[in-house]
Amino acid sequence: GLITVISRAQGPVDLYRFQRFASVKQRTMLAAEHPTCAWPGCNTPAERGQFHHLTPWSHGGETNVANLVTLCNYHNGINDDDPNAPPRRGRLTRDGGTVVWQPPHAH
Repeated sequence: GLITVISRAQGPVDLYRFQRFASVKQRTMLAAEHPTCAWPGCNTPAERGQFHHLTPWSHGGETNVANLVTLCNYHNGINDDDPNAPPRRGRLTRDGGTVVWQPPHAH
């Protein structure tokens, strides 16, 4: 396991709706949680990926660690961001604090 220690003196962990992009501190924490792309079966290292909002920014999602996940560029692009749109490839979500893949036709 990994432990992340963050100093509050260097700025907040959660950015809410004040900033869309993950901070350096958030990126470090997320890479500790998911050292590779969180999409099942993908092993792209976090440092080559992007930081994705589980609840999309465009739908009111906040830039908080609980709402972010590490994805490679490809999986960030195919993730079904809009839960109200017809399903295509599935999407990542948090269930009980764990990031899980939700198949396209799951409810």
